[in-house]
Amino acid sequence: MPKLKAFLKETFETVIVALLIALFIRAFFIQIFWIPSESMLPTFGINDRIIVDRLSLGVPNPLYDMNDSPIFLFNIPNPLYNTNFPLSGIRNIWTFSKPQRMEIIVFKYPKDPVGTRRDFIKRVVGLPGETVGIKNGFVYINGKKLEEKHSMNRDGFNMPSVKVPQGSYFMMGDNRGNSLDSRYWGFVPESNIIGRAVLRIWPLTKAGIIPGM
Repeated sequence: MPKLKAFLKETFETVIVALLIALFIRAFFIQIFWIPSESMLPTFGINDRIIVDRLSLGVPNPLYDMNDSPIFLFNIPNPLYNTNFPLSGIRNIWTFSKPQRMEIIVFKYPKDPVGTRRDFIKRVVGLPGETVGIKNGFVYINGKKLEEKHSMNRDGFNMPSVKVPQGSYFMMGDNRGNSLDSRYWGFVPESNIIGRAVLRIWPLTKAGIIPGM
């Protein structure tokens, strides 16, 4: 019996330590993201799994969204939900870099009401302060046609030029005819950005580094 108790105690401690390490890694370093739709075809297919780099943009604030999200990290109930807990209002404690054009970014959907959260994945097209227009499916930045070298399913969409506000980004899916993106619901605030998509891990036949351009 003493050996069994010692074994159970050691197992419990190991599980707790492993969980804490996993929580720490997810809070500050990486996050696994599941592709839920066809909006990024042909770059990503439905059910692809990718790794999102949370640290390259800055040191994440693990308390961000604590006030308006009922869950914390995985599916752990958030005891600070709707309590106006301080220090939770900024995405990153320190910022290292900004998203660049054509990078693939995971972000919190900006139109979700308080208390809900959906993470989207799109490609950065327009940067803060730029004008973005679309003619017959071709993107124009500050009046100049954007040369997009990545594979995509282009459509014939038209949109008059709009100016991207400072601190926000214009995002588009690669499957242009089947993507709800900034053309429809507007700009993505920098504070909503979670991280860069850097590595595909599933399916194994397509596993590898995700190019930024």
